[in-house]
Amino acid sequence: MRKKTSNLPRKRPSQERSAATVAAILRASAHILRQRGWEEFTTNAVAKRAGVSIGSLYQYFPSKEAILAALAEQHGEEAIAILKQVVLSASDKKLPIAETVRQYIQASVAMHAADPQLHRILIDRIPYFTGKSPLMRKFFEEAFAVVQLWLSSQKHLIRPGEIDAMSYMLVTTVESVSHLDLLDRPKSLTH
Repeated sequence: MRKKTSNLPRKRPSQERSAATVAAILRASAHILRQRGWEEFTTNAVAKRAGVSIGSLYQYFPSKEAILAALAEQHGEEAIAILKQVVLSASDKKLPIAETVRQYIQASVAMHAADPQLHRILIDRIPYFTGKSPLMRKFFEEAFAVVQLWLSSQKHLIRPGEIDAMSYMLVTTVESVSHLDLLDRPKSLTH
């Protein structure tokens, strides 16, 4: 019977050199996924492309699924940072809600369009909206918290009790539509 491997990274790098190794593995992984796709994405190919031994790769990632999970986590962290920047900037400038929402949507669309091949693989391979992925749940919780905090600062413009619902609707709708656009946009609508 084959032993089941974990889909999560083994350990976090604690030293600069090990952080550089993990970064090289993730860069190599993203490159292979973009250029060759999931079918040719193997730990051996990643190790070779990253210039590390397979043993070094397995020190941090027990499987290619664990590498994919780390890429998804990295992507989520980058996305949250961008969304926080948009919301904080809008708050600092005291922009109206409609303008902030427009900028939030533009930032989300730009994030998803920045690396569509890799994003498509992440969407296809990481369980989405099923509650089964702690990574996706973490992303939504953080995005929800950012939007909720911003809308709370606008509570004088919002009916009592609607901040949570509005936050949820904004985050899930923009994320869902961005993914639908990335995955299922009809060819007739592309430039």
